[in-house]
Amino acid sequence: MVPEYPGLRPLVPEDYPWVAGRLAQGSSPICDLTPANLFIWRDCERPSVTLVGDSLCIQVEPHSEPAYFLEPVGGSGWLEAVRVCLSHAGRISRAGTALASRLVGQDFRIAPLRDHFDYVYGTEVLATLKGKRFDGKRNQIRRFAASCPDFEFHPLEPEHLAAAAGLFEKWTRMREDGGGEARAASFSHECQRRALDKAFSDFGRLGLSGGALMVRGEMQGFVVATAGYGETAVVHFQYANTEFPGIYQTLLHEACVRLFPHCPLVNLEEDLGVPGLRKTKLSYQPLRLEEKFEILPARDRA
Repeated sequence: MVPEYPGLRPLVPEDYPWVAGRLAQGSSPICDLTPANLFIWRDCERPSVTLVGDSLCIQVEPHSEPAYFLEPVGGSGWLEAVRVCLSHAGRISRAGTALASRLVGQDFRIAPLRDHFDYVYGTEVLATLKGKRFDGKRNQIRRFAASCPDFEFHPLEPEHLAAAAGLFEKWTRMREDGGGEARAASFSHECQRRALDKAFSDFGRLGLSGGALMVRGEMQGFVVATAGYGETAVVHFQYANTEFPGIYQTLLHEACVRLFPHCPLVNLEEDLGVPGLRKTKLSYQPLRLEEKFEILPARDRA
């Protein structure tokens, strides 16, 4: 059972059905409140749960920043839950637009978190890539298909997971050898590896789906997503061997065509302030940026 505040305990795998059910009742579309994300990243984010009245409150204690609460989920006493979360941790972070709008004019400080905005796209747009604005993406996909005419895209199955883990390690070495862009501490190799381990070990329980891009029988790219939670597919991981030009464009295109046709929207999550990642996600012409905010007590105003 989830304890009532001031009780607070770590999130455990057995909580998934109850927590997923409560989150499904919420209205926030942000990736941070996707059930799978909470469980996948729990080694590095260290989430704990409590009930304030009838609101589910989740405290996160990442290694890279001070502890904070995510926005309270559900409940008639949401404003009291906000105040309790702030009194306990000092801030609510990654809050969605709906909650931030409800708090405007009240005794809080609200600040946007641009590095954590989610990128949301129309699935059909990414599946068809129609129009001049996507000429470059289509050219990259044609380039990949020309160099790898026998490539195949398969659903990610348990027997693929060892190969996917190996590809992730290769991707990491290639980035290190190539002097890739620095990532946020929360996006470190160790955190990503642990998150992948959690995703692979609990693939079925977490309702994950995925796809493997095979070239001459070997995995050269894979994607892991939640595609059965509401109308939006949330892409948690994309890794590929960049020795194949156009592979990332092909991987995303195939995923949208084959994995997410029943979801009208695709959320590619945050850019974490990484310039190259931001440029790439903007180049796909997002339908919208799902804004997130930090909420602080008014006494913290400058």
